[in-house]
Amino acid sequence: MEQSRWEQRRVSISGRTLRWPRALLGFALADLVWEIIKSNLGADVREGWPWRFTLLDASTCAAIVALLTGIVLTRSQLSQTMRPVLSWSAAAGNSGELDNSRRTVRLINAGGGRSVVHSVAYQVQVSAQCPESAALRSGWMTWRATVDSLASLDLARGEDFFLLHLGRGAAIPMTSTGRDGMEILALGPRAMERLAVLDVRIQVEDVLGDIHERQLQCVRPAASSSRPSGP
Repeated sequence: MEQSRWEQRRVSISGRTLRWPRALLGFALADLVWEIIKSNLGADVREGWPWRFTLLDASTCAAIVALLTGIVLTRSQLSQTMRPVLSWSAAAGNSGELDNSRRTVRLINAGGGRSVVHSVAYQVQVSAQCPESAALRSGWMTWRATVDSLASLDLARGEDFFLLHLGRGAAIPMTSTGRDGMEILALGPRAMERLAVLDVRIQVEDVLGDIHERQLQCVRPAASSSRPSGP
């Protein structure tokens, strides 16, 4: 569905905390099945190849399977409990960075676990009212490229717009309301007139090492109805 790309999704699972335990569990299960089949064979058959091959005995395999199953189940429960829930809010004014803000966007982590920035990218489209000579790069851009692109539209940083530089490793504190969220963007009147679209794609890492992604539609045409949440 078109709307799904604007919802939070998990884009990467940590191999250290999930894939390796699952792989070891699969290996231990296979060995346990092997030992169970061998135990039901005659003694003379077990002495022949390949049935005489033994890696771990059945009791040891069963103990390892039980241990790894517990680890995988606990990890799955923790991934739900400690999952960051990225949300956002936008309102006119109330910016701590731009006096004449017409749109202030705040990022919220309403989940139960920590959220550390993995990457941030921006996408900008010019309004039809903007001079045609002002051309912007298409696609997702870095923070520096976005600031330079906004400057090419004759928008002054700190006067017409504020864009927080969220670097890799920055922590997003847990909050429950938009008022307490982290201010990541503020746009003045000139910026609102010249921009048709400004999207932010943010990826964060949780305490288990999984990567979660959320795309924020910070600025959209008034007729757009694709925004799933936020103002």
